[in-house]
Amino acid sequence: MNLVAAAFYASISSDVEINDVSTRWVNPFKLKSRRRIFTIAGLFSVDSFGTGLVAQSLAAHFFFTRFGIEPGSLGLMFFGSAVLSAVSMGVAVRLARRVGLVNTMVFTHIPSSMAMIAIPFVPFAWLAVSLWLIRSFFGQMDVPTSQSYTMSIVGPEERSAMASAGSVARNSGTAMGPSVASVFWTTGSSTTPLVAGGVIKIVYDLVLWRLFITVKPPEESSEDSAKPIQGADPTSSSGQTPTAK
Repeated sequence: MNLVAAAFYASISSDVEINDVSTRWVNPFKLKSRRRIFTIAGLFSVDSFGTGLVAQSLAAHFFFTRFGIEPGSLGLMFFGSAVLSAVSMGVAVRLARRVGLVNTMVFTHIPSSMAMIAIPFVPFAWLAVSLWLIRSFFGQMDVPTSQSYTMSIVGPEERSAMASAGSVARNSGTAMGPSVASVFWTTGSSTTPLVAGGVIKIVYDLVLWRLFITVKPPEESSEDSAKPIQGADPTSSSGQTPTAK
């Protein structure tokens, strides 16, 4: 399937490139938006670490040992959660048009984390599976919205740096999660990774909202251009207002 995807990528026209931006490598530490880039990257690493605490293999072991759900049924559960995640991305686009990208990222993520925290405390397998599916539906709505948001709050010449920093941060956080979850599981209980992961992700959401709710992407800034701007962007290295280009 990766080879098929590679063939599709190879067929993309060069017209998709931004022609007025140099393709040479740029030191991300010298970019105007470096503070914003690395702040978001740090937050993404925290979020991914919380996700990594509940890796699918550990979740499967949890459902099997706690509720006795057999592998065949677990396969159906994970299949359903993947379908719901895919559907939710389309819902996220519509929701973002109404409430904004940051609000969509944060206020869909929090219910997902609360569902994850609740899973170890329910007495019935069907209820735990239902919470897992709820978590899956809400948990991926921040994927398309965060990609759109991060690309829109930096200049065209800074987008590669933003995407790279975000990817490295997410992968690093996810990589650390399972090992830490295993320690939690063996020294504490199987409940600990789920609760810790949910709490960490909620903290991430609240900090993200606090820091970036006033940093508007261009499409949202144009809608609010008639409104007075209050305060400055706390993550801007240049001290410009949130809607400044």
